[in-house]
Amino acid sequence: MKSEAKIRLLLLVSILLITIFPLIVNSVYLFAGAKSGTHPNFIYSILWEGLSLSLLYFVLHRQGRSLKDIGFAFRKTDIFHGVLLYLVLYFVVIIAVTISPSFLQAPQNVDFLRTKMTLSYFAFIVINPFFEELIVRAYTMTELSFLIKKEEVTVLVSTIIQTSYHLYQGLIPALYTGIVFFVFSIYFAKTRKIVPVIMVHLLLDLTAISQLGKS
Repeated sequence: MKSEAKIRLLLLVSILLITIFPLIVNSVYLFAGAKSGTHPNFIYSILWEGLSLSLLYFVLHRQGRSLKDIGFAFRKTDIFHGVLLYLVLYFVVIIAVTISPSFLQAPQNVDFLRTKMTLSYFAFIVINPFFEELIVRAYTMTELSFLIKKEEVTVLVSTIIQTSYHLYQGLIPALYTGIVFFVFSIYFAKTRKIVPVIMVHLLLDLTAISQLGKS
């Protein structure tokens, strides 16, 4: 068991270093004051996230596991769960904004998203929730649960990682998204279902893109 734990820890760290750490570095770089580009390369982002998901699939397969083992399996009840998760999230956000209206602060460094909708842009929007939720939430929390067996730690670590690579938007907007990620992590910790989280994440991304377009 100790040998298996070491291998899974090594693989978890390796996958996060390869797929997520570059995003954190770039986010911190922008947070520190660097200027972001206004001409995004969505094709590059799609390739990056697609290869990252392929790496995750390969690692799980080599371990004799599959995406189902980290909660990725569609069930008829997932749509109902997705609706409930969205409603819970909606009320949590209302409470957070009521307590601190500053959470409504506009995000920074998002000009690259204010562009006309193209096939590559749309494909990026669709694949991004799968990339984030399968790697940072489903896989990371599943492995941490096996290694640490402390639910509160897995929830906190997943939330911190995901929030960290959104720092480029500014501290307050990042903390705002952190609330969303915290709710997502709690839901996954309790249900081990990642499909509803992906659906809600996609819906939130589409809503945010729509609002950016209007602004």
